[in-house]
Amino acid sequence: MDEFCNGATYVSIDVLDNKKDWGSKMLLLEDNGGGMNPDSMRQCMSLGYSVKSKLANTIGKYGNGFKTSSMRLGADVIVFSRRRDGATSTLTQSVGMLSYTFLRSTGKEDIVVPMIDYLKRGETWEMLVRSSADDWKRNEETIVQWSPYESQQDLFQQFELLKGDQGTRIVIYNLWEDEGGNTELDFDTDPHDIQIRGVSRDEKKIEMAKEYPNSRHLLTYQHSLRSYASILYLRPAPGFRIILRGKDVEHHNLVNDMMLSEEITYRPQSVGYETSVAAVTVGFVKDAKHHIDIQGL
Repeated sequence: MDEFCNGATYVSIDVLDNKKDWGSKMLLLEDNGGGMNPDSMRQCMSLGYSVKSKLANTIGKYGNGFKTSSMRLGADVIVFSRRRDGATSTLTQSVGMLSYTFLRSTGKEDIVVPMIDYLKRGETWEMLVRSSADDWKRNEETIVQWSPYESQQDLFQQFELLKGDQGTRIVIYNLWEDEGGNTELDFDTDPHDIQIRGVSRDEKKIEMAKEYPNSRHLLTYQHSLRSYASILYLRPAPGFRIILRGKDVEHHNLVNDMMLSEEITYRPQSVGYETSVAAVTVGFVKDAKHHIDIQGL
């Protein structure tokens, strides 16, 4: 959503097959926002760096979200990003790989993040060399060896899948598995959803959601990405689409699920710094009369 101000009109979350590891699934996240230039890509892949630390109303302020979230989902992630410089109209594209499998298998003591960059001159994409051509080639060979892609051409093809001159494509692979050898993410139960197996999945609540449709989102958001994404934003940006496995996520306003609601003004006590005043809507979920187990603020 932070990329809306840079022209993003959608974020797409989907599932891909890993052609190098047949039967293995990968997670795709793609947007058509501003993308990253080579310097921004390196900052994104570094711990603790954020260009948003001084920006209001943005999420990524601490510089750790991308790394911690992607590594929580899988052992490896590869990022493709294309950006057009607003001042010079220069078009660049970069590939970066953060791979636990690569680091562990090669016995690296430091975190090595191979990256390669391209610069467009006329109609041709050229190598954008930061240190030496040998280093560029070495990084490319490492990415090809440890990524789901078999050649430079395969890597380049990922940029062609971006819609337009800018955007970012993130592929998380070698997804973590549970003790039974199944991926923690469940791609099979619903072809238009991504769900979580294990303790977050409460079969009793899933059955209750069928009986109490007014409370469906509140009963299923802990295991269903579609339910979670539909209530994630109180007011999504106009025209911005969240597309999950090829199907739009319909925004759901939780206020509509409440009865006896009223709006109150929340005024935090000041303890030496400026505080904001917030308008808060409180109420009871409509199905509370059936004593279903939903509570919270």
